[in-house]
Amino acid sequence: MDRPRDKFYKYKNIINVFVKLDSYLPKILNRSLLVFFRGTPGIIGAGIRYVFICNLARKCGDNVVIHEEVYFDAIHMMTFGNNVSINPYCYVAGEIYFGNNVAVANHTSLHSANHIYNDSNMPIKYQSIINNAIVIADDVWIGSGCRILSGVKIGKHVVIAAGAVVNKSIPPNSIAAGVPAKVVKKI
Repeated sequence: MDRPRDKFYKYKNIINVFVKLDSYLPKILNRSLLVFFRGTPGIIGAGIRYVFICNLARKCGDNVVIHEEVYFDAIHMMTFGNNVSINPYCYVAGEIYFGNNVAVANHTSLHSANHIYNDSNMPIKYQSIINNAIVIADDVWIGSGCRILSGVKIGKHVVIAAGAVVNKSIPPNSIAAGVPAKVVKKI
């Protein structure tokens, strides 16, 4: 039985033709089509989203699988390595670098921007926003319902337990859990 990544490589040349054809469309149309096809299920939907992401992101590796109902904000600031999967109902916003072999479970959000709140005479929502990239190294599994916040760097070979709120960087070869997330085990 073929695994999904085997199917990708089996049809890679055909997929690349669609990526090339789509590259002639304006970016604004690609963004609109990505939103339009956000809910398309199955391998066809994932393939369609892959084509658009290849032409919208800074870089998109092979076998990037974006499942249904993933919301992107500022996809032009994102980089995807090979074999990345983002599962349903995730929210991904800002400057984010995904390494190779990264799995993001459902209902997770990644935000690389944060409000500045140093002017007490102005409501926080109207103050400036700073962007501090999120970097996710190779071989990372982010569990369901996690929150990955601005400026976080997640090292290679890391598991982020379900429900964790990651507001500080996580070293390689570890499991992190909790609110806020802390290393609970070295692996």
